[in-house]
This record gives sequence, C-alpha cells and structure tokens, in this order.
Amino acid sequence: MLIDQINLNQLRVFESVFRTKSMTHAAKELHLTQSGVSQHVKSLEDILEIKLFDRIKQKLIPTPAAKELYRHTAKSFEEIETALMRLKKTDEELSGLVRIGVPIQFGNNVLIPLIAEFQKKFPRIQFYLKQGFTHDMGKALLADELDFAFVDGFHIEKGIVTEEVYNEVLELCYSENLAIKPSDDAGLDELRDFPYVDYEQEQSILKSWFKHHFGARHPEVETRLFILDAQAIAKTIELGVGIGVIPGHLFEKMIRQGVPLTAIKGSGKPLLNRISVAAVEDKTLSSVALSVLNHLKQRLSEPERARA
Repeated sequence: MLIDQINLNQLRVFESVFRTKSMTHAAKELHLTQSGVSQHVKSLEDILEIKLFDRIKQKLIPTPAAKELYRHTAKSFEEIETALMRLKKTDEELSGLVRIGVPIQFGNNVLIPLIAEFQKKFPRIQFYLKQGFTHDMGKALLADELDFAFVDGFHIEKGIVTEEVYNEVLELCYSENLAIKPSDDAGLDELRDFPYVDYEQEQSILKSWFKHHFGARHPEVETRLFILDAQAIAKTIELGVGIGVIPGHLFEKMIRQGVPLTAIKGSGKPLLNRISVAAVEDKTLSSVALSVLNHLKQRLSEPERARA
C-alpha cells in the first residue's frame, strides 16, 4: 500500500506548512529546523510523485493536489486526536473556562459557529467571549482578562505576539435602494459623485479601499453617516443611505438572505483585512485553551474558508 511508504511525520509537517503557509512558521510550530521541514515535504512529494507547493514571489502557493491532500489530512488528524483523547480519557480533563477576545462581526459570523462546534464535542468547557476592537483586546490580554484574542491588522500593544490566521475581504458595496447606482466598471472619478457611510470621521476604511484600488489617498467623497458598527453600516447600505465597506462574510450572509447588494469591482484585486490571533508573549496557555486555539486555527485555515 502507498501509505506504507509514508511517515506520519511527513503528513504532519505537510499539514503545518499548508496551514501556516510558511516553512519557517511550520518549523517553529513543530520544533524542527527549516531544512528538516523542507526535507519532509520533498520526501512526501517524491513518494506521491506530485508537486505540493509552488514558490511564487517568495510565497508558498499550494497546488490543487496539496489542497485535496490537506482536506483529508486535516480532518483525519482532528479525528485521530479526538480518538486518542477519548482513549486516554483526557477529554475529562478538557474542562474549565476559556477566555477569548473576538471582533464583533468576525466573531458572530465566523468564530462563534466554530466555537460552538468544539463545545459540542467537549461540553465541560465554558467560554467567555469579549467583543471589541484591537486596542480593547490588547489591554485585556495584558491585564490577564483573556487567554488569547483575534485582532485585525491594526497596531497592538508591546508584549503581545500575533500570528496571521485568516484573510477577511473588505467589500465596497451598495444596494438597489440607492437612488442612483454606479456603473459596473465605475472608476475613481465616477465613484467620487456618490454618497457614502463609514465607521468614523477619519474615514480610514474608505480611504484604505480607495488607496488599494485606485492609489487615491484622499478620495474626497461625501459621507452622510458615521457609526462604529459593521452591522449598522450594512443596514444603512441596505436602506440606500450610501455606499460603504463591510466584511466579505457579512456581505455573503446578506446576499444569502436575499438583500439586493452589489459589490464594486475597483481594481479587481480584493482588499484584505488580515486577522491574527494574539496572545501575551511567553505566556503558557492551559491545555484546554491550547486545544481550543488549535481547533480554531485549523478550521480557519481550511481551503473553503480561505480568503487569500
């Protein structure tokens, strides 16, 4: 059998490289040298006689074969881990409180379903979820109010380490209720003539979108409403108050619910808000917190959840 030629460590290394998108990060996670990680991947490729990763512009890009292999190995590793814990009865030890910081919309639409999924397997675990923004999470982590937190790409306090785990697409969109609508290929000059809604008066999110797509640092657009909540912004867009930016997962959820939204193409290359997991540097997590964190990282890295 082909599996007789494969070392379990080769699959474990492959799984880590695929999930972290980096030989360096996988080596750190598995306490191996980078050359050792590279050799495991090369050996697996030789045995299977397929290429698993392309290196393009110093980035590791999984091949279709790698995506298919990861889909099976990630699920299998989780099932094996669960079975081993049950055999050792360590699932009885997986009890206690895990404190997690979550962004509001990303938490509601992405993280909470994954946390609920894990809690069903281990009902003795309790969860405390703190919703808020990155600066709130940093302070709570340093005050030991949280075990770990998910934050966006903005600045966070010293003494906290982060690891990127998810790419959240930011969509500029409008609804059919907008009085006058942009053309399908609207450019910067046309888009300047429309009303907008944004999260804060500095218009940092709108400015980021226009800079990313058109290189315009100051779009000089009329903003009719400011409110610091993605759900509220989405509602004002739905009602036709103006054009605005919302997370891609919220956009997709509204589309599924039948809300007539249209995303503006811009340059065609999506603007990504990079979500990272954050924790206090050198702090040791409890076994239950570490189990939850590993589950969330693995599920977020699955190809169907990727936004890169």
